[in-house]
Amino acid sequence: MKNVIGLLDCHASPELGELTSNRPLASTSFLGRYAFCDFALSNFCNSEIDNVGILVKNHQRSILKHMGSMMSWVTNTKVGKETIFYNENGALNEAYNTDINNILENDWVLYDSNASYIVFQSAHIIMNLDLRPIIEEHISRGEDITVLYKNINDADREFGSSNIFDIDETGYVRSARKNDGLTKDATVSLEVWIINREVLAEIIRRHNEVSASFGMKETLAWLVKIGAYKMHAHEFKGYARCFDSLPHYVQYSFELLDRDVAEQLFVPDWPIYTQTHDTPPALYGEEADVRNSFVSNGCIVEGEVTDSILCRGVKIGKGAVIKRSIILSQVSIGNNAVLGDVVVDKYAIVTARHTIKGDPYNIIYLKQGAIL
Repeated sequence: MKNVIGLLDCHASPELGELTSNRPLASTSFLGRYAFCDFALSNFCNSEIDNVGILVKNHQRSILKHMGSMMSWVTNTKVGKETIFYNENGALNEAYNTDINNILENDWVLYDSNASYIVFQSAHIIMNLDLRPIIEEHISRGEDITVLYKNINDADREFGSSNIFDIDETGYVRSARKNDGLTKDATVSLEVWIINREVLAEIIRRHNEVSASFGMKETLAWLVKIGAYKMHAHEFKGYARCFDSLPHYVQYSFELLDRDVAEQLFVPDWPIYTQTHDTPPALYGEEADVRNSFVSNGCIVEGEVTDSILCRGVKIGKGAVIKRSIILSQVSIGNNAVLGDVVVDKYAIVTARHTIKGDPYNIIYLKQGAIL
C-alpha cells in the first residue's frame, strides 16, 4: 500500500512497573522470543504497508537494539523503509513528550511523503489485525478519521488505559472518556486510527487549542466532543489484550500457554516477525522436567519448569524448580533454587538453594542484573 504510512506509537503505551523502568514497553520481551512492537509492525508488514515509522518516547537505545537493520518487518525492501522518530526537544520536558509533538519535530510525515493516509497503532495492545479492508472501507466511505473499537464485558478489570466510546446509531463516535473501571460492559478504543494526511496536519495545527501537552488520544477526544470532526468507528471482534500493568503482563503471558488461546493470536497465514538471533536450540539435561511452558533457543534446562516462560539463554540448574514465572534473557538459576510467581529481569543470578516465592496476586519482580 504505497499511499499509506504506518506509525507505531510508543508514546501511548503505559508502564509495566519496574519492568519498563529502563526500556519502553515496545521493546520489552514477550513470550520468550518477541518484543511487543513485533505485533504492530507485523500487522503493518502483513497488511502490505512498507513505509513505517516508530514514534519513540524514551529509551531509544533499547528500540534501536531490537530493530537492528529494521528490515525484518518490511516486505518490499526496495521501496519500503522504517524510520525511528525521536523528539529531542520533548525528551527534555516530560509534559510535552507526546506523539503529536514528535510528529511536529519530524514533520516530513506530513509534508514530504506521498502518503495519503496515516495509520496509528499502539504497542501495548496485542492483536492480529489485517488493516487492508479497514483502510479500503475508510477510503470508500470518504471518512476523515476511522478508529477501531471492541465491545467487552470486563471493562472494570481490562483496558484500564483505554478510552470508552459512546457510538451513535450511524456508527460514529459521539464522545470518548477515560475508562474509570466502574463499568463492565463497554465499547473500548483499541487505539488504532486511520487519518487522512491533510486532516492529521490540521489536527496537529489545532492541538494547541486544547493543550500543547495533549497527545493524539486526548486531542481526538476533544475534537470529536466539540464536533470538529466525525470519527467513524469500526468494530474488531478478534483476540485483543491491553498490557497496562505488570500483573496484566504476567496474566496475559500465561494465558497464551493455553493452545486454544494461542491459536487465536498465532495463525499460519499471519506470521509475527521479529529480530532473529543465531542461537542453538534449547538443551535439556537428563533430569529436566518441562511442562506447559515456552522455552526459547539457547536455554539450558536441568531442573523442573512448569507453567513458565524462559527467554533466550536462560540456565536452569539441577534440582531447581520454576513455577508460574517469567525468566528474561541470560538469567542463571542455580542448583536447587525454587522460584514461584516471579518475573526475573535480564542478566540476574539466583544462587543455589535460594527460594523466591510470590503468589498470583503478588508477583515478585527481580530487577535486571540482580544477584541473590
